Amino acid sequence: MDIETPAKVMDVTGRERGYAHTRIWGTCSQDVTVEDVKERLYHWYFGGRDAWVRDGKFGCVIHTD
Repeated sequence: MDIETPAKVMDVTGRERGYAHTRIWGTCSQDVTVEDVKERLYHWYFGGRDAWVRDGKFGCVIHTD
């Protein structure tokens, strides 16, 4: 018997571009963690900062330089 676990959902609802970075935020499923946000959204080379998750919402800054 296979048991499927629901996928963690993150929907970006806003973004604000700045110099060499983009700040994003949105809604997410209750099981999303800060580590999930970092893994899925930080730039693969330049990284990011300030990831947070609270009450079904998330946000972070993605470095784009």
